[in-house]
Amino acid sequence: MKIVLAIIVFCIGWFSPATAQTYKITGQVQDEKGKPLPFASAFLSQTTLGDRTTEAGNFTIKGVPPGKYDLIVSYLGYEPLLVPVTVSNDLSGVVAVLKPKAGILKEVVVRRNAERDRLMNIFKSIWVGRSGNAEQCTILNDEVIDLVNDEDKGILKATSDDFIVLENRALGYRVKFLLMHFEYQRYSGYSLYYGNPLFELMKPRNARQQRNWEKKRIEAYNGSSMHFYRSLLNRTLMEDGFLVQKMVRKEKKRDFVAPTGIDTTKDIKIRSDGMFSKYVNYLYPGQVPYDSLITDNNGTKSLIFGNYLFITYTREKQERKYMEYHNYPANVKPGPQISYLRLLAPAVNVDGNGNIESPTDLIVEQYWGWEKMAEMLPLDFKIINTNSKK
Repeated sequence: MKIVLAIIVFCIGWFSPATAQTYKITGQVQDEKGKPLPFASAFLSQTTLGDRTTEAGNFTIKGVPPGKYDLIVSYLGYEPLLVPVTVSNDLSGVVAVLKPKAGILKEVVVRRNAERDRLMNIFKSIWVGRSGNAEQCTILNDEVIDLVNDEDKGILKATSDDFIVLENRALGYRVKFLLMHFEYQRYSGYSLYYGNPLFELMKPRNARQQRNWEKKRIEAYNGSSMHFYRSLLNRTLMEDGFLVQKMVRKEKKRDFVAPTGIDTTKDIKIRSDGMFSKYVNYLYPGQVPYDSLITDNNGTKSLIFGNYLFITYTREKQERKYMEYHNYPANVKPGPQISYLRLLAPAVNVDGNGNIESPTDLIVEQYWGWEKMAEMLPLDFKIINTNSKK
């Protein structure tokens, strides 16, 4: 079975979904000379909350729950600006000063050819995903994406000077994504991308489509990493369908004997140099206690587990397309969704909404590593029933 290592990273803030009170953020976007910039974009990353500036450069973001956010301000031809904001009341007087990008703006003519189409298909499979939801997603402006491919090293990189617009007809969102970094290593299967998404609700054709979108959003949430982190913070993992076990990964050696009573699963480890070597995963029975997963230091919560977490979501089965990608035999029935989680730092802070403060300090594999933008939800998604089954 091929293991795909994936770090999916977003620059995000947090909010308290249980809080009914909301506030507004008002401010102005200017250039370095103090000239207002009309029709600039100002939004709170990974939410549906944002606004365009007026001709006077002013913006107002309404309906903001209390919490900490990343306010993203962007304008064509200027470097995007990230402004951390804390909202506990109406926030006014925010001034965002943008700097022009280096170089001279010029018209870029995009010529399609077979090689670019091939690379774009790879980009889409990594960024959008390969799920059933992904088949209902369309990048509306892929001409803004610049692709750089190192064929010898097997590394594909992507950049964009403008928002990538993704229409997700499965979940009913139009996502404007400000891509900051994208890299895919073909030989190892490792992928890393991060940026700032703004979600816009699509208008349904009818009430039936709206109900279908609401159902699909709940399905996307159930068993997701967002669901897991929130359940961990609420200490409701088992109630919400998560079984969390300790897993130790060891290089396979002739003289190495598995501990008595430990189940093993054999797989292939892909080293950074692209060479294959055998390793063995040792899975310990029983649920890992909360005190071994997370700490609370004066309100700052941190993930602290060592080794790997073997996380089973028991209330949903693997999607058939996931099984096909991993070359499961056609006669094998879907099992529960299984994900691996590993920290790259001794402790990684997680905020009140279950968002990772430093996502590059965490690696996900298996099911969560397979789910991509096609399954992504905004932070202000309202959870109707997290315990519902498909």
